[in-house]
Amino acid sequence: MEQEEGKVRVMSRQERNDYDGVTIEEGSNSDDEQPKTDFGYRGVRIHTLNWQDLLSSRGNWWQRALMIAGVAAVLAFLFFVALPVILVLVGVGVAVWLVLRLFLGR
Repeated sequence: MEQEEGKVRVMSRQERNDYDGVTIEEGSNSDDEQPKTDFGYRGVRIHTLNWQDLLSSRGNWWQRALMIAGVAAVLAFLFFVALPVILVLVGVGVAVWLVLRLFLGR
């Protein structure tokens, strides 16, 4: 046990910045010693939703409900608005092509 205590040492600033793990912080209260949160800002945390959060058990039920409602709204828009508009435009294009072919002989 005493041999392991001899291996413990204070990391240099470069080692601490390069190290990607959990460390024991020394009892310093200076501002540059405080850990920074996401994107380097203290006290500001930006949380984004992704598919893994929503589909796994980690996501909240209301986030899942909002995602399902959003997907349903997009699909309803595509089916009830975009698809009929596209079909009408294709129909008008075919009708114009047939009329031009009939009268102009192209």
